[in-house]
Amino acid sequence: MLAKLTLIDQSIKRRLAFYSFWDFCLWYDEAFFIKRTFLHQVAEAFQDLYDKYNKGIAIKISVSMPPRAGKSYITSLFCAWWLAKFPELSVMRNTCTATLFRKFSYDTRNIVRSKKYKQAFPYIQLADDKQNIDGWNLITSKQVAYFGSGVGGTIIGFGANIAITDDLYRNLDDAITGTYNESVVRWKESAHDSRKEKNCPEIFIGTRWSKRDIIGRAIDGGRIDNQITIPALDKNCKSFCEDVNSTKYYLELRDGNNKSAGIDETIWMAEYMQEPIENKGLLFPLRELKTFNIKDIKAENIEHTSIFIDPADTGGDFYAALQAVIIGNKVFITDVIFNNYGTDINIPASVELAFNCKANYVQIEGNSGWVLAGKNVRALISERMPECNVRIVKTTTNKETRIFTQSAWIKHNVYFREDYNTSREYMAFINNVTTYLREGGNKHDDGADALVMLAEYCIRNLRHLWQG
Repeated sequence: MLAKLTLIDQSIKRRLAFYSFWDFCLWYDEAFFIKRTFLHQVAEAFQDLYDKYNKGIAIKISVSMPPRAGKSYITSLFCAWWLAKFPELSVMRNTCTATLFRKFSYDTRNIVRSKKYKQAFPYIQLADDKQNIDGWNLITSKQVAYFGSGVGGTIIGFGANIAITDDLYRNLDDAITGTYNESVVRWKESAHDSRKEKNCPEIFIGTRWSKRDIIGRAIDGGRIDNQITIPALDKNCKSFCEDVNSTKYYLELRDGNNKSAGIDETIWMAEYMQEPIENKGLLFPLRELKTFNIKDIKAENIEHTSIFIDPADTGGDFYAALQAVIIGNKVFITDVIFNNYGTDINIPASVELAFNCKANYVQIEGNSGWVLAGKNVRALISERMPECNVRIVKTTTNKETRIFTQSAWIKHNVYFREDYNTSREYMAFINNVTTYLREGGNKHDDGADALVMLAEYCIRNLRHLWQG
């Protein structure tokens, strides 16, 4: 009876592995993945990419985490799983060197050859005449199943239905050396991008070395739909996964021990904490922002709801609208509008944002030519919510001074969604705020400016919540 139950259990797991990528990971290497549950969010992001591709939607994902975490392993498994789901299509996976490309190709090919894989996908077979690690086929492939190269290599004659960059930089020097980085960017935009077929999703795997590297440019350009960033130490200075490396190991690596000094701070922050080297001068570094789980916000506990709108004047190109709810003496940013679509789209969207959350107060920055936009918002909201207080506020003090002055209050009292990377606009808002430079010279400050509007309103009108 026990043997029969075991067979039934294995049959269920095998069937689940066909439909769910995470279940496939557990099926293929349960001992590894059961100890590294942080990889579940990577698997979910890959699953979402697959589900959307099935609906004709191509999205882009970035994954950054410390060395030895398993990001390339789970990507190899996804390549094999993807080919099982689309046995006629092609995977392109490029990396920093031809040697590393061949290793990843070898690993992925061996997954497809493995007994475990064949038990889940018995119909998938390698072509007898094309199994070279530089590019191999399935018997069902129309072009090639898996191909790619190292940076600088030639990719000729193949089209990719999914495009993956996996560690395009060997180290920090590669990423911050201007001439080398530009050569990588040019290669990616020519050799890599030219191979993408229509409606091709993309995965960017790699360390967050610099805001000017491949991943940094994609994030700052708003081209990433789902950004997964996992630092070595969490906010409590605990290891993100003791199975990868212990808290003690990371603390000694960062600070050193009684025998040696720690790792260079720049390398520590980039390679292990996934904060680009430029982040040292940031006013709102990601690690200093407080976060919350949206499921913990209960409507009956909300005491006040406000909307703060910066219509994107000369300070930047983005329209920012923040939905803020207050519970006790904590402010939670529950939703945002953050894009450059224009006021014809964003004004109605802001009205809906205010209406759906039954806002008590709406404030719009009315500098420059945005007074008319503010009046339009006020008229539309007043028509649907006459009890809502809508104000158009002009500011006269220097914007950078206001942002710097209120930064400590914002970091102490404002909470941001921990699942921000599931919303493209919320993610763009977080990226905008967390790249604001302390020394000034910021091209886009719309997210920070909207937060200052929120802070000044709370300090001016709700001061009693933060007293006593």
